[in-house]
Amino acid sequence: MIKFSVVIPLFNKEDYIERCIRSVAAQVYDNYEIIVVDDGSTDMSVELVNQLKISNLRLIQQENGGVSKARNTGISNAVGEWVAFLDADDFWEPEYLHEMTILQSKYSSASLCCSAYCFDSPNGRKPAKLCIPGETDYRLIDNYFYTTCRGNLPVTASSVSIKRSTLNEIGGFPVGWKMGEDIFVWMRIAIDYQLAICMKQLAIYDESDIGSATKKNKVLNILPHVKALEEWLDTSRVPERQVHEAKNLVHRSYIYTALQNLKEGNKVLARDLVANTNVRFGIHAIAIQLLSVMPNWLVKRLL
Repeated sequence: MIKFSVVIPLFNKEDYIERCIRSVAAQVYDNYEIIVVDDGSTDMSVELVNQLKISNLRLIQQENGGVSKARNTGISNAVGEWVAFLDADDFWEPEYLHEMTILQSKYSSASLCCSAYCFDSPNGRKPAKLCIPGETDYRLIDNYFYTTCRGNLPVTASSVSIKRSTLNEIGGFPVGWKMGEDIFVWMRIAIDYQLAICMKQLAIYDESDIGSATKKNKVLNILPHVKALEEWLDTSRVPERQVHEAKNLVHRSYIYTALQNLKEGNKVLARDLVANTNVRFGIHAIAIQLLSVMPNWLVKRLL
């Protein structure tokens, strides 16, 4: 019987953490432990965790070091064969862990298993758009980069379970990054291991927390995980069957970042980004070049 270690990194989520933990406690599959790693919270988050009195919950407190350090602390203290991650402002449907065991039994060679997910906002729930070939609820993600380029991310930090041995082999999450540290891990696993997904929407991503990193941080420079992918492509680390779509992802990242710079009025940087050798010459690159010579008021209106 598979044991899961559910790792929840926590930093100032007093409005969400109880809901998060209770969604784990409500799982129909009960062979798991909960590890909450508090990363130096200054609100009531820790007090709320202690008040829950859940027997298989461990709270680990550390000085603020970022979400990667918190996740790595959870991994190093985990005893389960599989580590499931859940951000403190998100939550699971009761069948999440049970469905992960089914997925693992169907694809025993998979090192990463995940589920489909929904976005939750005051306007209701919206399912993530996932482009994963197949007809059944249980599928292999044969080409992570293909899927990523055609919809929402197939793997998120609240919908994923990973073999603890695999996490140890790759060295966990990179510390010190402001964004993209989780995507780096999914990509790193995708090029060397097998990924599988349950198409049932079992993880709920809460979009209401305006303090989350993905909402606060503007992407004005190429993120470290994209630079890592560029290096892997240059050194032939990416399997040949994934190379084309991996290059496409790099291209799209440069285009997206250039557009963000245009919105901020950084026209020179936008032009430099689309001049990079990893950017294909085409309609998007031409449009950015044209926009970069237009007045700022017009650029903002058009974008």
